Amino acid sequence: MSIATFFQHLLHPATQGASAAAPAQAAPSEDTDFSFDDLIDIVNPLQHLPVVSALYRAITGDQIKTPEKIAGDTLYGGLWGFVSSVADTAFQSLTGRNFGDTVLALLIGTSDSQPTGVAGASRAVATAATTPDVSALQTSLSRAGVDSETAQRAVFAYRRAYGLVSAPELAPI
Repeated sequence: MSIATFFQHLLHPATQGASAAAPAQAAPSEDTDFSFDDLIDIVNPLQHLPVVSALYRAITGDQIKTPEKIAGDTLYGGLWGFVSSVADTAFQSLTGRNFGDTVLALLIGTSDSQPTGVAGASRAVATAATTPDVSALQTSLSRAGVDSETAQRAVFAYRRAYGLVSAPELAPI
């Protein structure tokens, strides 16, 4: 990927679907046009204050384009605003969410209905991944030089933790 393509993807995430061999030469879209609303987004401090911007966008549903976000963050934050805005943009291009959306989702949950890749795994794979491997534990304990009585207790506790052996009932007092 060339440097120009990297910055094009960084500044305009909508062009990420275009291949590197054939850069997007389509007519200017609504994403690349600069309007009065974009100017308002640049000077609106609610779009650029770290915690407030995430809440503002979550409440109003307003979105800000990447170049306008970088320009406004630089306007209000100077060099650190520029650096953090570029880092946030790179994070968003990798994960699909910016820092503020990620923290907001952590605090109040997310409304995404899309399952994750782990949830889409087959049941056989999930069962094999969660089945305890007692023989591997026994082998590692013997290699570590653990005496046999302690190793048996460890294996029993391991199996009990996975529900393979029921816990012994305690005698009433």
